[in-house]
Amino acid sequence: MASTAVLLFLSSCSTAVIHALIPDHWLPFVLLARLERWSGRRTMMMVGITGLIHAAVSVAVGAGLAVLGASSARGLAYRLGASLELIGGALLVLFGLTYGLWAHFREARAHRQASADGSRAQGSTVHGHGHLLSRLSRGYLSGGTLVAIIGVSPCVLLQPILFAAASEGLLPAILSAAGFTLCTISTMLAVTILATRGIRGLHLSFFRRYGDLVSGLVIAAIGIVLVFKEL
Repeated sequence: MASTAVLLFLSSCSTAVIHALIPDHWLPFVLLARLERWSGRRTMMMVGITGLIHAAVSVAVGAGLAVLGASSARGLAYRLGASLELIGGALLVLFGLTYGLWAHFREARAHRQASADGSRAQGSTVHGHGHLLSRLSRGYLSGGTLVAIIGVSPCVLLQPILFAAASEGLLPAILSAAGFTLCTISTMLAVTILATRGIRGLHLSFFRRYGDLVSGLVIAAIGIVLVFKEL
């Protein structure tokens, strides 16, 4: 039993690491952190909360399926996971398009207004880029939306592991759930830190003006991939 429990614990940890490396778990936060000039502490807080919610939902689904029993658990796990992945992907598409297009057109209006007033182009860029984003960041709207969208989708790959761990006893189930939670959060944080530092080192001229649009489209593209994967 001890060797089985250890094997299930390691399986849950490896599943968590592999699953958390998927870009939809961290890339949207990296892009928004760059655009909205989030501090490192705030970025890590957003990602950490998302990872915690994501792990908690995954474990809760696994616990519920373990109660149902083997005959119903497998099919229900995949149907539920696929449904939530599909909804989450669609919401990412909506969020990315809304965020990117709204910010882009608002900045374009700011540029036109600055040109009409005879203002300097550089000054107008800063105004147009920062005005909308400061309003979003004050209310934690954009970050909070991503936390909700990404966090509520459970990891389907974890469910068979949790089910097997529960059949071995309460302690193996708790250890597997704890391992998944810790590895999910730590992997998401580590990848986000590395990616955030990397993207901050890139000084692309077009990103200053079109960063909102490009980032929104990238987030929407991630959502489209998730949607088509589940169709």
